[in-house]
Amino acid sequence: MNKFDEYKFFAQSTQFLTDKRQSATQTYLTVNSAIFAVLAFLIKDLKFTNWDLVIITIPIFIAGMLVCWIWRRMITQYKQLINWRYDQLMKMERVMPDSYQIYIKEWEDFYKQRSGKEKFGFSRLEIILPILFMILYVIYLSGLILATALINGQH
Repeated sequence: MNKFDEYKFFAQSTQFLTDKRQSATQTYLTVNSAIFAVLAFLIKDLKFTNWDLVIITIPIFIAGMLVCWIWRRMITQYKQLINWRYDQLMKMERVMPDSYQIYIKEWEDFYKQRSGKEKFGFSRLEIILPILFMILYVIYLSGLILATALINGQH
């Protein structure tokens, strides 16, 4: 295998990892949406009352938080692996004669930390999503507990 074929293979396999990371995000978004749908169904349609509803939904909230934790860890690991691979691709470009050095130029223009300029990156946004869902779970459960306590306090 010559250097260009090796570079091409490495670039394609790196793109495959990026696609898998995006697919994982889509999957976890779907799973979290389904969890919230189940919670809404339990609260609205099954008409559980008092603390029964809270007791029944707590394991679902815990599962949702666990899903978010796994999701965040997976995205972080993909980010580290993909960053390492991009570093390797840039090293390959530096020694390839007549290379346009597209990964080096992309890094320089979009990812290199500069004062006053925010760093670009989808993985940073992907890492925020599980945290937002965790916050939603905490707010949702807290609201459910508070509402149940208020309703039971009036009786």
